[in-house]
Amino acid sequence: MALVLARLRLALQIGGISRTGLATFVAGWALAVLGGLAGGYAVAWLEATRSAVGDLFVLLMFVLLFAAWAIGPVAAPVPSSNLIDPGVLEQYPLSRSQQVLGLLLGGVISPAAAGTFLFAAGGVAAVGVDLAGRVAAVGGAILFTVLCVAVSYALRALLAQALADRRGRDAAIIVSTVLLVGMYVLGHTVAPLLAAAESAAQLVVIVLSWTPPGAAGALAYVLGAGDLLGGLARTGIVLVAIAAALLVWAIALHRRLAGGSARAVATPHRASARELALVPPVLHGVRLGAGATLGAASQQLRYLFFRAPKAVQFVVMGPVVGIMFGGTQVHTAGLPFAAAIVAVVMGASGLLNLFGYDGRGVETTVQTGASLAAVLRGKLIATSVYLVPAVVAITVGLGIAAGVLDQIPVALLAAAAALLLAYAVGAAASVWNPYDQEAPQGDRSTLSARLLGAFALSFGVVYGVGWLSSWASPVVSVEAVLLVALALAVAAAVLAVRVGGSWLDSHPERLLAAFTPR
Repeated sequence: MALVLARLRLALQIGGISRTGLATFVAGWALAVLGGLAGGYAVAWLEATRSAVGDLFVLLMFVLLFAAWAIGPVAAPVPSSNLIDPGVLEQYPLSRSQQVLGLLLGGVISPAAAGTFLFAAGGVAAVGVDLAGRVAAVGGAILFTVLCVAVSYALRALLAQALADRRGRDAAIIVSTVLLVGMYVLGHTVAPLLAAAESAAQLVVIVLSWTPPGAAGALAYVLGAGDLLGGLARTGIVLVAIAAALLVWAIALHRRLAGGSARAVATPHRASARELALVPPVLHGVRLGAGATLGAASQQLRYLFFRAPKAVQFVVMGPVVGIMFGGTQVHTAGLPFAAAIVAVVMGASGLLNLFGYDGRGVETTVQTGASLAAVLRGKLIATSVYLVPAVVAITVGLGIAAGVLDQIPVALLAAAAALLLAYAVGAAASVWNPYDQEAPQGDRSTLSARLLGAFALSFGVVYGVGWLSSWASPVVSVEAVLLVALALAVAAAVLAVRVGGSWLDSHPERLLAAFTPR
């Protein structure tokens, strides 16, 4: 039965080629394999150093990759179409063990699992490792891959009911975001300190090597050092962790079948105790009039913070990715450039597909005869409600953290110019390349290429302005360059919104076609 389910998983992946396109299917596997090989090369190079610091970074990579597998079901609760739905399997007379083993074997047949195995098996290519060490590296890679898949699927089954609820989904995304930020900050603050202290690095290596993911990563060099007892003990730790994950998985499936995780139905009094206003309070002070712009802004805020799980992901992950990109630039390129990068990254997460969460609601919008230009403006205003304060707060926060308070005014100017550029590119991309965020229609590879092209354009312009500012700094101040950039960004944003809105009003059928199932 396990082999049957594994074949079913493979058939689902092959069958998905017709829906996602061969290029997307091949690109997914190619990126996973290339990423796995690159990670494996890093593991091999670090293990070849034969130092405590090298072992530390290897184990840290194992632990972080394991954490990504564990956080994945929480940070991305929307199921993929090529996964086997456990709810469907409940209709067949299969035991819990058959379901778990079948789904586990099917989960191993995926690009993510293949990349994980190639990364974990990097010790095979390390210089100076004997045959026993290479065999141990392969065994550790197999155990690590199975551990990651088992834990990921177990958490997905355990949290399935909670993630089906909007509040539970939003809370899970926020928690996972905090964990991601914590890991990022920890890696950038602790790793340099440990690298400077060999004894501290050795202590952390010992602690990490006794955790399940660290034990799998340490298996090769522990056995290579002749510590057979330590190798067997760490193998036992990984096997126990896998068994525990499978047990939790089986219990979660059993509870789901028995209905033990069903939510209590809200009483009529509780359900009707508080009605949500059509216009969110945050828009009450904004003079938009009682027209399509106000309606579209209110609707977009509902999508972003209440109805669409993917929208919540973008809202939360945008600042996280922005901080990661900008934080690496503060000390090297200065706070203004870092603030511009933050603004562009956050703008890309919220502006490149403004109609993406409407779904089939686009048909209703078009049928009402409302001005699509007004709808576009409303969606931009709604996105600004959270985007502008977040960019300002992150810019000020980076300035305080880096101790460059004098650069904050110039950085805010740079962030404003970059954010207006993101508005211009986002308005154009939303008109030129609209698609359903939940169920894209058409060739996904083409949609993705256009999306990445729009993001690359914004990034390229910011880097170009940064280079121009550095090149002209002997004769022109940074403030003067940024003021010119701000004026050009304002003109570009106004032009993009007006031209895009006029085009939508003239060709509403194009927008409707992008959301019509084919």
